[in-house]
Amino acid sequence: MGLREPEPRLRIGLQVKSILVLTIVVLTATAIGGWSFYAVSRNALCRKDRIQAQAFIENLTVSAAPGLMNRNRETLQHLAMGLLKRPNVHHVSILDRNGKTVAVSERVADRLVPVNRPVSLSYEMPRDDDFLEAGRPIVPCDGKDKGVLLGAVRLVLDTRETAEILARVRADTMVIAAIIVLCVIPLGHLLTRRMLVMPIRRLMKATRQLAGGDFSAHVETSRNDEIGELAGSFDIMVEKVRDSQKNLRRANESLEQKVTDRTDELERSNRRLTEEISEKEDFLRAVSHDLNAPLRNIAGMASMISVKYREQLPEEVSARLRRIRSNVDAETELISELLELSRIKTRPERRRMVDFNLLFQSLDQAFEYELKTRGITLEIDENMPSLFAEHNRMRQVFQNLIDNAIKYMPDRPDGKIRIGYSPVDGMHCFSVSDNGMGISQADQERIFHVFRRASTVDSTRVPGKGVGLSLVKSVVSNYDGQVWVESEPEAGSVFYVSLSAQNTVEPDHTHEYASVDNSDFSNQCVEMLVSNTE
Repeated sequence: MGLREPEPRLRIGLQVKSILVLTIVVLTATAIGGWSFYAVSRNALCRKDRIQAQAFIENLTVSAAPGLMNRNRETLQHLAMGLLKRPNVHHVSILDRNGKTVAVSERVADRLVPVNRPVSLSYEMPRDDDFLEAGRPIVPCDGKDKGVLLGAVRLVLDTRETAEILARVRADTMVIAAIIVLCVIPLGHLLTRRMLVMPIRRLMKATRQLAGGDFSAHVETSRNDEIGELAGSFDIMVEKVRDSQKNLRRANESLEQKVTDRTDELERSNRRLTEEISEKEDFLRAVSHDLNAPLRNIAGMASMISVKYREQLPEEVSARLRRIRSNVDAETELISELLELSRIKTRPERRRMVDFNLLFQSLDQAFEYELKTRGITLEIDENMPSLFAEHNRMRQVFQNLIDNAIKYMPDRPDGKIRIGYSPVDGMHCFSVSDNGMGISQADQERIFHVFRRASTVDSTRVPGKGVGLSLVKSVVSNYDGQVWVESEPEAGSVFYVSLSAQNTVEPDHTHEYASVDNSDFSNQCVEMLVSNTE
Protein backbone atom coordinates (compact mmCIF):
# COMPACT_ATOMS: atom_id res chain seq x y z
CA MET A 1 0.00 0.00 0.00
CA GLY A 2 1.43 3.36 -1.00
CA LEU A 3 1.87 6.30 1.29
CA ARG A 4 -1.03 8.77 1.37
CA GLU A 5 -0.31 12.27 0.26
CA PRO A 6 -0.79 14.82 3.06
CA GLU A 7 -4.07 16.71 2.96
CA PRO A 8 -3.74 20.33 1.78
CA ARG A 9 -3.69 22.84 4.61
CA LEU A 10 -4.32 26.55 4.66
CA ARG A 11 -0.94 28.22 4.43
CA ILE A 12 -0.42 31.44 6.40
CA GLY A 13 2.87 33.08 5.57
CA LEU A 14 5.32 34.62 7.99
CA GLN A 15 4.54 38.09 6.66
CA VAL A 16 0.81 37.74 7.39
CA LYS A 17 1.56 36.32 10.83
CA SER A 18 3.95 39.19 11.54
CA ILE A 19 1.31 41.75 10.50
CA LEU A 20 -1.30 40.06 12.69
CA VAL A 21 1.05 40.00 15.68
CA LEU A 22 2.12 43.59 15.10
CA THR A 23 -1.50 44.71 14.73
CA ILE A 24 -2.49 42.97 17.96
CA VAL A 25 0.49 44.47 19.80
CA VAL A 26 -0.17 48.00 18.46
CA LEU A 27 -3.90 47.83 19.17
CA THR A 28 -3.26 46.49 22.66
CA ALA A 29 -0.63 49.12 23.44
CA THR A 30 -2.77 51.94 21.97
CA ALA A 31 -5.85 50.78 23.85
CA ILE A 32 -3.95 50.55 27.12
CA GLY A 33 -2.32 53.93 26.53
CA GLY A 34 -5.59 55.64 25.55
CA TRP A 35 -7.45 54.12 28.46
CA SER A 36 -4.67 55.17 30.87
CA PHE A 37 -4.67 58.71 29.49
CA TYR A 38 -8.45 58.92 29.77
CA ALA A 39 -8.40 57.57 33.32
CA VAL A 40 -5.71 60.06 34.36
CA SER A 41 -7.62 62.93 32.75
CA ARG A 42 -10.87 61.86 34.36
CA ASN A 43 -9.24 61.64 37.80
CA ALA A 44 -7.64 65.05 37.32
CA LEU A 45 -10.92 66.75 36.29
CA CYS A 46 -12.89 65.06 39.06
CA ARG A 47 -10.21 66.10 41.54
CA LYS A 48 -10.49 69.69 40.23
CA ASP A 49 -14.26 69.64 40.86
CA ARG A 50 -13.74 68.32 44.37
CA ILE A 51 -11.10 70.95 45.12
CA GLN A 52 -13.42 73.67 43.80
CA ALA A 53 -16.32 72.36 45.89
CA GLN A 54 -14.06 72.21 48.95
CA ALA A 55 -12.93 75.81 48.34
CA PHE A 56 -16.53 77.09 47.97
CA ILE A 57 -17.79 75.24 51.00
CA GLU A 58 -14.75 76.27 53.07
CA ASN A 59 -15.36 79.96 52.35
CA LEU A 60 -19.07 79.54 52.99
CA THR A 61 -18.42 77.84 56.32
CA VAL A 62 -16.15 80.64 57.49
CA SER A 63 -18.55 83.35 56.28
CA ALA A 64 -21.68 81.68 57.70
CA ALA A 65 -20.31 81.14 61.24
CA PRO A 66 -20.94 84.72 62.49
CA GLY A 67 -24.47 84.77 61.06
CA LEU A 68 -25.37 81.56 62.80
CA MET A 69 -23.94 82.80 66.08
CA ASN A 70 -25.97 86.05 65.74
CA ARG A 71 -28.98 84.25 64.18
CA ASN A 72 -29.01 86.76 61.36
CA ARG A 73 -31.07 85.13 58.61
CA GLU A 74 -30.66 87.99 56.17
CA THR A 75 -26.90 87.78 56.26
CA LEU A 76 -27.00 84.03 55.74
CA GLN A 77 -29.48 84.35 52.87
CA HIS A 78 -27.31 86.99 51.29
CA LEU A 79 -24.29 84.67 51.54
CA ALA A 80 -26.26 81.86 49.92
CA MET A 81 -27.51 83.99 47.05
CA GLY A 82 -24.08 85.46 46.49
CA LEU A 83 -22.53 82.01 46.09
CA LEU A 84 -25.32 80.98 43.70
CA LYS A 85 -24.04 83.55 41.25
CA ARG A 86 -21.27 81.10 40.42
CA PRO A 87 -22.26 79.42 37.10
CA ASN A 88 -21.58 75.87 38.28
CA VAL A 89 -23.28 76.28 41.71
CA HIS A 90 -26.87 74.95 41.67
CA HIS A 91 -27.81 74.79 45.30
CA VAL A 92 -26.64 76.41 48.55
CA SER A 93 -28.29 75.88 51.92
CA ILE A 94 -27.30 76.73 55.49
CA LEU A 95 -28.59 74.62 58.38
CA ASP A 96 -28.64 75.29 62.13
CA ARG A 97 -27.41 72.81 64.69
CA ASN A 98 -30.77 71.02 64.65
CA GLY A 99 -30.61 70.43 60.88
CA LYS A 100 -33.24 73.07 60.12
CA THR A 101 -32.65 75.14 57.00
CA VAL A 102 -32.14 78.81 57.86
CA ALA A 103 -31.01 80.04 54.40
CA VAL A 104 -31.31 78.46 50.95
CA SER A 105 -30.61 79.53 47.40
CA GLU A 106 -31.10 77.30 44.35
CA ARG A 107 -31.76 77.29 40.62
CA VAL A 108 -35.37 76.47 39.97
CA ALA A 109 -34.72 74.88 36.59
CA ASP A 110 -32.33 72.39 38.13
CA ARG A 111 -33.94 71.95 41.50
CA LEU A 112 -31.94 69.50 43.59
CA VAL A 113 -32.71 68.64 47.20
CA PRO A 114 -29.62 67.75 49.28
CA VAL A 115 -29.47 64.38 50.88
CA ASN A 116 -30.66 64.32 54.45
CA ARG A 117 -27.51 63.71 56.48
CA PRO A 118 -26.48 64.67 60.02
CA VAL A 119 -25.21 68.24 60.32
CA SER A 120 -22.02 67.02 62.01
CA LEU A 121 -21.05 64.91 58.98
CA SER A 122 -18.58 66.14 56.38
CA TYR A 123 -19.06 64.41 53.00
CA GLU A 124 -18.75 64.56 49.20
CA MET A 125 -20.87 62.48 46.81
CA PRO A 126 -21.79 62.52 43.10
CA ARG A 127 -25.42 63.07 42.04
CA ASP A 128 -26.67 61.50 38.74
CA ASP A 129 -23.15 61.68 37.21
CA ASP A 130 -23.74 65.37 36.47
CA PHE A 131 -23.64 66.96 39.93
CA LEU A 132 -21.44 66.87 43.00
CA GLU A 133 -22.91 67.36 46.47
CA ALA A 134 -20.77 68.36 49.45
CA GLY A 135 -21.56 69.03 53.11
CA ARG A 136 -19.52 70.53 55.94
CA PRO A 137 -20.33 71.23 59.61
CA ILE A 138 -19.75 74.78 60.92
CA VAL A 139 -17.49 74.68 63.99
CA PRO A 140 -15.65 77.89 64.98
CA CYS A 141 -11.95 77.56 65.64
CA ASP A 142 -11.66 80.58 67.98
CA GLY A 143 -13.76 82.83 70.17
CA LYS A 144 -16.09 81.86 72.86
CA ASP A 145 -17.94 79.31 70.69
CA LYS A 146 -14.72 77.52 69.71
CA GLY A 147 -15.35 73.83 69.04
CA VAL A 148 -19.16 74.21 69.31
CA LEU A 149 -21.30 72.87 66.42
CA LEU A 150 -23.27 75.83 65.07
CA GLY A 151 -24.78 74.16 62.00
CA ALA A 152 -23.81 73.00 58.54
CA VAL A 153 -23.73 74.05 54.90
CA ARG A 154 -24.84 72.08 51.84
CA LEU A 155 -23.50 72.72 48.32
CA VAL A 156 -24.40 71.15 44.95
CA LEU A 157 -22.03 71.81 42.00
CA ASP A 158 -22.74 71.21 38.31
CA THR A 159 -20.11 68.80 36.85
CA ARG A 160 -21.60 68.44 33.35
CA GLU A 161 -18.87 70.64 31.95
CA THR A 162 -16.35 68.13 33.28
CA ALA A 163 -18.32 65.29 31.64
CA GLU A 164 -18.29 67.19 28.33
CA ILE A 165 -14.56 67.70 28.62
CA LEU A 166 -14.10 63.99 29.36
CA ALA A 167 -16.23 63.08 26.34
CA ARG A 168 -14.06 65.29 24.14
CA VAL A 169 -10.95 63.78 25.70
CA ARG A 170 -12.32 60.30 25.01
CA ALA A 171 -13.14 61.15 21.41
CA ASP A 172 -9.77 62.83 20.86
CA THR A 173 -8.01 59.86 22.43
CA MET A 174 -9.79 57.43 20.09
CA VAL A 175 -8.94 59.58 17.07
CA ILE A 176 -5.30 59.82 18.11
CA ALA A 177 -5.20 56.06 18.77
CA ALA A 178 -6.68 55.36 15.32
CA ILE A 179 -4.12 57.68 13.71
CA ILE A 180 -1.32 55.95 15.62
CA VAL A 181 -2.58 52.51 14.54
CA LEU A 182 -2.99 53.56 10.90
CA CYS A 183 0.50 55.04 10.86
CA VAL A 184 2.35 52.46 12.93
CA ILE A 185 0.96 49.30 11.30
CA PRO A 186 2.11 50.12 7.73
CA LEU A 187 5.44 51.32 9.09
CA GLY A 188 5.74 48.16 11.18
CA HIS A 189 4.77 46.12 8.13
CA LEU A 190 7.53 47.68 6.08
CA LEU A 191 10.08 47.21 8.85
CA THR A 192 9.00 43.61 9.43
CA ARG A 193 9.14 42.84 5.72
CA ARG A 194 12.57 44.42 5.39
CA MET A 195 14.18 43.15 8.59
CA LEU A 196 12.50 39.76 9.06
CA VAL A 197 10.52 38.46 6.09
CA MET A 198 12.89 39.30 3.23
CA PRO A 199 16.01 37.77 4.88
CA ILE A 200 14.08 34.60 5.65
CA ARG A 201 12.76 34.46 2.07
CA ARG A 202 16.31 34.80 0.76
CA LEU A 203 17.31 31.97 3.08
CA MET A 204 14.37 29.87 1.81
CA LYS A 205 15.37 30.53 -1.80
CA ALA A 206 18.93 29.47 -1.09
CA THR A 207 17.64 26.35 0.70
CA ARG A 208 15.54 25.40 -2.35
CA GLN A 209 18.56 25.90 -4.59
CA LEU A 210 20.59 23.63 -2.32
CA ALA A 211 17.82 21.02 -2.32
CA GLY A 212 17.75 21.20 -6.12
CA GLY A 213 21.45 20.40 -6.32
CA ASP A 214 22.74 23.96 -6.80
CA PHE A 215 25.64 24.10 -4.36
CA SER A 216 26.47 27.71 -5.30
CA ALA A 217 23.60 28.94 -3.12
CA HIS A 218 24.65 31.80 -0.83
CA VAL A 219 22.82 34.12 1.55
CA GLU A 220 24.25 37.62 1.47
CA THR A 221 23.71 39.51 4.72
CA SER A 222 25.68 41.80 7.00
CA ARG A 223 23.38 41.54 10.00
CA ASN A 224 24.77 40.69 13.41
CA ASP A 225 21.57 39.32 14.94
CA GLU A 226 20.09 35.79 15.03
CA ILE A 227 19.06 35.91 11.36
CA GLY A 228 22.56 36.93 10.38
CA GLU A 229 23.96 34.07 12.48
CA LEU A 230 21.48 31.67 10.82
CA ALA A 231 22.54 32.88 7.36
CA GLY A 232 26.19 32.45 8.28
CA SER A 233 25.52 28.93 9.55
CA PHE A 234 23.69 28.15 6.32
CA ASP A 235 26.65 29.34 4.22
CA ILE A 236 29.00 27.17 6.30
CA MET A 237 26.66 24.21 5.82
CA VAL A 238 26.55 24.80 2.05
CA GLU A 239 30.34 24.83 1.91
CA LYS A 240 30.52 21.57 3.86
CA VAL A 241 27.86 19.98 1.66
CA ARG A 242 29.72 21.20 -1.43
CA ASP A 243 32.95 19.66 -0.15
CA SER A 244 31.15 16.45 0.78
CA GLN A 245 29.57 16.33 -2.67
CA LYS A 246 32.96 16.74 -4.32
CA ASN A 247 34.43 14.00 -2.15
CA LEU A 248 31.43 11.78 -2.88
CA ARG A 249 31.75 12.44 -6.60
CA ARG A 250 35.44 11.53 -6.50
CA ALA A 251 34.63 8.43 -4.44
CA ASN A 252 31.90 7.46 -6.94
CA GLU A 253 34.28 7.91 -9.84
CA SER A 254 36.84 5.77 -8.07
CA LEU A 255 34.17 3.21 -7.21
CA GLU A 256 32.90 3.16 -10.79
CA GLN A 257 36.42 2.57 -12.00
CA LYS A 258 36.87 -0.22 -9.47
CA VAL A 259 33.53 -1.74 -10.49
CA THR A 260 34.58 -1.52 -14.14
CA ASP A 261 37.90 -3.16 -13.36
CA ARG A 262 36.27 -5.87 -11.25
CA THR A 263 33.65 -6.42 -13.96
CA ASP A 264 36.33 -6.82 -16.58
CA GLU A 265 38.22 -9.16 -14.27
CA LEU A 266 35.03 -11.14 -13.61
CA GLU A 267 34.31 -11.36 -17.32
CA ARG A 268 37.83 -12.62 -17.93
CA SER A 269 37.42 -15.13 -15.12
CA ASN A 270 34.09 -16.23 -16.55
CA ARG A 271 35.62 -16.64 -19.98
CA ARG A 272 38.47 -18.65 -18.52
CA LEU A 273 36.00 -20.74 -16.51
CA THR A 274 33.85 -21.29 -19.58
CA GLU A 275 36.89 -22.29 -21.56
CA GLU A 276 38.04 -24.61 -18.78
CA ILE A 277 34.59 -26.18 -18.54
CA SER A 278 34.52 -26.59 -22.30
CA GLU A 279 37.99 -28.09 -22.23
CA LYS A 280 36.92 -30.39 -19.39
CA GLU A 281 33.91 -31.56 -21.38
CA ASP A 282 36.06 -32.09 -24.45
CA PHE A 283 38.56 -33.95 -22.31
CA LEU A 284 35.87 -36.11 -20.75
CA ARG A 285 34.38 -36.88 -24.14
CA ALA A 286 37.80 -37.66 -25.54
CA VAL A 287 38.68 -39.82 -22.55
CA SER A 288 35.31 -41.52 -22.74
CA HIS A 289 35.78 -42.18 -26.45
CA ASP A 290 39.43 -43.17 -26.11
CA LEU A 291 38.70 -45.50 -23.21
CA ASN A 292 35.46 -46.91 -24.51
CA ALA A 293 36.93 -47.85 -27.90
CA PRO A 294 39.71 -50.15 -26.61
CA LEU A 295 37.39 -51.49 -23.92
CA ARG A 296 34.83 -52.38 -26.53
CA ASN A 297 37.62 -54.00 -28.61
CA ILE A 298 38.75 -55.96 -25.58
CA ALA A 299 35.19 -57.09 -24.85
CA GLY A 300 34.66 -57.96 -28.50
CA MET A 301 37.87 -59.94 -28.76
CA ALA A 302 37.08 -61.80 -25.52
CA SER A 303 33.62 -62.63 -26.76
CA MET A 304 34.98 -63.73 -30.17
CA ILE A 305 37.60 -66.00 -28.56
CA SER A 306 34.98 -67.49 -26.24
CA VAL A 307 32.65 -68.23 -29.12
CA LYS A 308 35.24 -69.41 -31.64
CA TYR A 309 37.41 -71.54 -29.32
CA ARG A 310 34.78 -72.44 -26.78
CA GLU A 311 35.30 -76.21 -27.19
CA GLN A 312 39.07 -75.98 -27.17
CA LEU A 313 39.58 -73.60 -24.23
CA PRO A 314 40.00 -74.93 -20.73
CA GLU A 315 37.41 -73.86 -18.14
CA GLU A 316 39.91 -71.60 -16.38
CA VAL A 317 40.52 -69.60 -19.57
CA SER A 318 36.79 -69.31 -20.25
CA ALA A 319 36.25 -68.00 -16.71
CA ARG A 320 38.95 -65.40 -17.17
CA LEU A 321 37.42 -64.30 -20.47
CA ARG A 322 34.06 -63.89 -18.73
CA ARG A 323 35.79 -61.86 -16.00
CA ILE A 324 37.35 -59.66 -18.70
CA ARG A 325 33.92 -58.97 -20.22
CA SER A 326 32.48 -58.25 -16.77
CA ASN A 327 35.27 -55.80 -15.91
CA VAL A 328 34.92 -54.12 -19.28
CA ASP A 329 31.19 -53.68 -18.70
CA ALA A 330 31.86 -52.23 -15.21
CA GLU A 331 34.47 -49.81 -16.50
CA THR A 332 32.22 -48.73 -19.39
CA GLU A 333 29.40 -48.08 -16.93
CA LEU A 334 31.79 -46.12 -14.68
CA ILE A 335 32.91 -43.94 -17.58
CA SER A 336 29.25 -43.26 -18.45
CA GLU A 337 28.45 -42.30 -14.85
CA LEU A 338 31.44 -39.97 -14.63
CA LEU A 339 30.45 -38.32 -17.88
CA GLU A 340 26.91 -37.94 -16.59
CA LEU A 341 28.23 -36.45 -13.32
CA SER A 342 30.15 -33.79 -15.25
CA ARG A 343 27.04 -32.81 -17.21
CA ILE A 344 24.88 -32.09 -14.16
CA LYS A 345 26.28 -28.57 -13.68
CA THR A 346 27.06 -27.71 -17.29
CA ARG A 347 24.09 -29.16 -19.13
CA PRO A 348 20.90 -28.80 -17.07
CA GLU A 349 17.76 -30.38 -18.41
CA ARG A 350 14.55 -28.57 -19.23
CA ARG A 351 12.42 -28.16 -16.12
CA ARG A 352 8.75 -29.03 -15.92
CA MET A 353 6.21 -29.89 -13.25
CA VAL A 354 7.12 -33.24 -11.71
CA ASP A 355 4.50 -35.17 -9.73
CA PHE A 356 6.54 -36.96 -7.09
CA ASN A 357 3.70 -39.37 -6.36
CA LEU A 358 4.00 -40.69 -9.92
CA LEU A 359 7.80 -40.51 -9.76
CA PHE A 360 8.00 -42.74 -6.70
CA GLN A 361 5.37 -45.12 -8.09
CA SER A 362 7.51 -45.60 -11.21
CA LEU A 363 10.57 -46.25 -9.02
CA ASP A 364 8.56 -48.78 -7.01
CA GLN A 365 7.76 -50.60 -10.23
CA ALA A 366 11.39 -50.35 -11.44
CA PHE A 367 12.69 -51.99 -8.24
CA GLU A 368 9.82 -54.44 -7.91
CA TYR A 369 11.95 -57.49 -8.76
CA GLU A 370 14.81 -56.62 -6.41
CA LEU A 371 12.41 -55.77 -3.59
CA LYS A 372 10.52 -59.05 -3.90
CA THR A 373 13.70 -61.06 -4.29
CA ARG A 374 15.23 -59.55 -1.12
CA GLY A 375 11.93 -59.53 0.79
CA ILE A 376 12.06 -55.74 1.33
CA THR A 377 8.96 -53.57 1.82
CA LEU A 378 8.91 -50.09 0.20
CA GLU A 379 6.54 -47.58 1.82
CA ILE A 380 5.81 -44.19 0.22
CA ASP A 381 3.96 -41.27 1.87
CA GLU A 382 0.83 -40.10 0.11
CA ASN A 383 1.41 -36.34 0.53
CA MET A 384 4.10 -35.95 -2.11
CA PRO A 385 4.27 -32.55 -3.86
CA SER A 386 4.52 -31.50 -7.49
CA LEU A 387 7.67 -29.45 -8.11
CA PHE A 388 9.07 -27.53 -11.06
CA ALA A 389 12.26 -29.53 -11.64
CA GLU A 390 14.27 -31.77 -13.98
CA HIS A 391 12.40 -35.06 -14.13
CA ASN A 392 15.33 -37.30 -15.03
CA ARG A 393 17.64 -35.70 -12.43
CA MET A 394 15.05 -36.13 -9.66
CA ARG A 395 14.59 -39.74 -10.74
CA GLN A 396 18.37 -40.28 -10.61
CA VAL A 397 18.54 -38.83 -7.07
CA PHE A 398 15.94 -41.10 -5.51
CA GLN A 399 16.82 -44.08 -7.70
CA ASN A 400 20.39 -43.97 -6.33
CA LEU A 401 19.16 -43.62 -2.75
CA ILE A 402 16.69 -46.51 -3.06
CA ASP A 403 19.25 -48.64 -4.90
CA ASN A 404 21.80 -48.05 -2.12
CA ALA A 405 19.22 -48.91 0.53
CA ILE A 406 18.51 -52.22 -1.26
CA LYS A 407 22.16 -53.08 -1.85
CA TYR A 408 23.24 -52.35 1.72
CA MET A 409 20.27 -54.15 3.27
CA PRO A 410 21.44 -57.35 5.01
CA ASP A 411 19.51 -60.55 4.56
CA ARG A 412 16.62 -60.20 6.99
CA PRO A 413 12.91 -61.03 6.79
CA ASP A 414 11.69 -57.57 7.89
CA GLY A 415 13.68 -55.30 5.54
CA LYS A 416 11.90 -52.00 5.07
CA ILE A 417 12.51 -48.79 3.11
CA ARG A 418 10.34 -45.75 3.67
CA ILE A 419 10.13 -42.51 1.67
CA GLY A 420 8.75 -39.51 3.57
CA TYR A 421 8.09 -35.84 2.85
CA SER A 422 7.40 -32.66 4.79
CA PRO A 423 7.62 -28.93 3.95
CA VAL A 424 9.85 -27.06 6.41
CA ASP A 425 10.33 -23.26 6.34
CA GLY A 426 10.36 -22.73 2.60
CA MET A 427 12.09 -26.04 1.82
CA HIS A 428 10.80 -29.37 0.51
CA CYS A 429 12.35 -32.06 2.70
CA PHE A 430 12.36 -35.73 1.59
CA SER A 431 13.71 -38.69 3.53
CA VAL A 432 14.71 -42.20 2.48
CA SER A 433 15.06 -44.40 5.56
CA ASP A 434 15.94 -48.08 5.91
CA ASN A 435 16.68 -50.58 8.63
CA GLY A 436 19.88 -51.80 7.00
CA MET A 437 23.42 -52.11 8.23
CA GLY A 438 23.87 -48.39 8.94
CA ILE A 439 26.85 -46.07 8.49
CA SER A 440 29.44 -45.05 11.04
CA GLN A 441 29.80 -41.44 12.08
CA ALA A 442 33.26 -41.21 10.50
CA ASP A 443 31.93 -42.18 7.07
CA GLN A 444 28.80 -39.99 6.97
CA GLU A 445 30.59 -37.05 5.33
CA ARG A 446 33.00 -38.83 3.00
CA ILE A 447 30.41 -41.02 1.26
CA PHE A 448 29.11 -37.95 -0.67
CA HIS A 449 32.47 -37.50 -2.41
CA VAL A 450 33.23 -39.31 -5.64
CA PHE A 451 34.92 -42.72 -5.29
CA ARG A 452 34.42 -42.61 -1.50
CA ARG A 453 32.53 -45.42 0.17
CA ALA A 454 31.89 -46.66 3.69
CA SER A 455 34.90 -48.42 5.14
CA THR A 456 33.18 -51.26 6.99
CA VAL A 457 33.77 -54.87 6.03
CA ASP A 458 30.12 -55.43 5.12
CA SER A 459 30.11 -52.34 2.91
CA THR A 460 33.16 -53.36 0.94
CA ARG A 461 31.44 -56.61 -0.03
CA VAL A 462 28.66 -54.70 -1.76
CA PRO A 463 29.47 -53.92 -5.41
CA GLY A 464 29.69 -50.20 -6.21
CA LYS A 465 31.90 -47.47 -7.60
CA GLY A 466 31.28 -44.57 -5.16
CA VAL A 467 29.69 -42.24 -7.73
CA GLY A 468 25.95 -42.41 -6.94
CA LEU A 469 25.86 -40.24 -3.78
CA SER A 470 28.21 -37.69 -5.37
CA LEU A 471 25.71 -37.41 -8.24
CA VAL A 472 22.89 -36.95 -5.69
CA LYS A 473 24.77 -34.12 -3.98
CA SER A 474 25.50 -32.36 -7.31
CA VAL A 475 21.86 -32.49 -8.41
CA VAL A 476 20.52 -31.27 -5.04
CA SER A 477 22.97 -28.35 -4.96
CA ASN A 478 21.44 -27.07 -8.22
CA TYR A 479 18.20 -26.49 -6.26
CA ASP A 480 19.85 -24.63 -3.37
CA GLY A 481 19.33 -27.73 -1.27
CA GLN A 482 21.21 -30.08 1.01
CA VAL A 483 21.69 -33.82 1.34
CA TRP A 484 22.89 -35.54 4.50
CA VAL A 485 22.56 -38.79 6.38
CA GLU A 486 21.84 -39.76 9.96
CA SER A 487 22.78 -43.28 10.89
CA GLU A 488 24.23 -45.64 13.46
CA PRO A 489 25.90 -48.98 12.68
CA GLU A 490 23.39 -51.85 12.73
CA ALA A 491 20.57 -49.30 13.30
CA GLY A 492 19.68 -48.32 9.75
CA SER A 493 20.13 -45.03 7.91
CA VAL A 494 18.03 -42.00 7.02
CA PHE A 495 19.08 -39.94 3.98
CA TYR A 496 17.58 -36.44 3.87
CA VAL A 497 17.16 -34.42 0.66
CA SER A 498 16.04 -30.79 0.90
CA LEU A 499 15.07 -28.69 -2.15
CA SER A 500 14.45 -24.94 -2.03
CA ALA A 501 10.77 -24.15 -2.53
CA GLN A 502 11.72 -20.91 -4.25
CA ASN A 503 13.91 -22.80 -6.70
CA THR A 504 11.29 -25.46 -7.48
CA VAL A 505 8.34 -23.28 -8.42
CA GLU A 506 7.33 -21.97 -11.80
CA PRO A 507 8.79 -18.53 -12.66
CA ASP A 508 5.39 -16.82 -12.38
CA HIS A 509 5.03 -18.03 -8.78
CA THR A 510 8.50 -17.41 -7.37
CA HIS A 511 7.14 -14.57 -5.23
CA GLU A 512 5.19 -17.06 -3.12
CA TYR A 513 8.38 -18.28 -1.38
CA ALA A 514 10.95 -16.39 0.65
CA SER A 515 14.60 -17.12 1.11
CA VAL A 516 15.51 -19.47 3.97
CA ASP A 517 18.31 -19.49 6.49
CA ASN A 518 19.66 -23.07 6.40
CA SER A 519 21.75 -22.74 9.56
CA ASP A 520 19.35 -24.91 11.61
CA PHE A 521 17.38 -26.38 8.76
CA SER A 522 18.67 -29.96 9.08
CA ASN A 523 17.31 -30.33 12.62
CA GLN A 524 13.94 -28.93 11.60
CA CYS A 525 13.68 -31.38 8.66
CA VAL A 526 14.51 -34.30 10.94
CA GLU A 527 11.92 -33.25 13.53
CA MET A 528 9.18 -32.80 10.92
CA LEU A 529 9.87 -36.08 9.15
CA VAL A 530 10.12 -38.00 12.41
CA SER A 531 6.80 -36.53 13.55
CA ASN A 532 5.20 -37.58 10.26
CA THR A 533 6.64 -41.09 10.63
CA GLU A 534 5.20 -41.41 14.11
